[in-house]
Amino acid sequence: MRIAVWQARGPDPGAVRLDGAAARAAAAGADVVVTPELFATGYGAAGPGGGFGPADLGLLPRLREIAAAHRVAVVASEPDGGHITAVVIGADGTVGGRYRKTHLWGDDERAAFTPGDGTPLIVAIGGLRCAVIVCYDVEFPEVVRGLALAGAQAVLAPTALDDEAVARVLVPARAMENRIALAYANQIGPGFCGASVIAGPDGRELARAGAEDEELLVADVTADDLERARGLGDYLADRRPETYS
Repeated sequence: MRIAVWQARGPDPGAVRLDGAAARAAAAGADVVVTPELFATGYGAAGPGGGFGPADLGLLPRLREIAAAHRVAVVASEPDGGHITAVVIGADGTVGGRYRKTHLWGDDERAAFTPGDGTPLIVAIGGLRCAVIVCYDVEFPEVVRGLALAGAQAVLAPTALDDEAVARVLVPARAMENRIALAYANQIGPGFCGASVIAGPDGRELARAGAEDEELLVADVTADDLERARGLGDYLADRRPETYS
């Protein structure tokens, strides 16, 4: 599986710049491109339909058009039905599913949105089972562990944050401790730290973005990579959950 992560500055109304990013991802042979959290509205942008506004953008037809035009799957975060969500569009333009962010960050998010109930979304992309989460969700060990136990081999995470320790410490740790790949797509600009990353199942960085520039990261993860990582220590198999209570 070839994963592309688009680190970008929001907002991108109408997904105009995403169209270009998807074209570049497809040209690089990517199976999927992962966008930042609320990339189209801009996270926290003021006004109707903004990052903390109640209105939904109706972006789905445009996202389906982009995916089908470039023959690349798209994971795009948008407000939908009062939730912060991430929708998966297949390379043929079909909707693979929608995930609702489970853990809302701060008073502003909690005032504007309703949290999801934790229902997981796992879809097949590029030969791997891929789960989707959003931003703050990755900071809870139980979330990624639960997805790994449910059979996920890669986790795709749109995000918008300004804490580089999460991107540099927690994301590789989540990948390593669960022997999964993790793709983390952040925003840039004031209030955001960039540092988007694709981490392999051994915790190593396969690709890392800087702090300020829009970038498209591309990296490969295969079933053999997952198997080799488990050979270094299979945390899931070696768990003793009966002792943890």
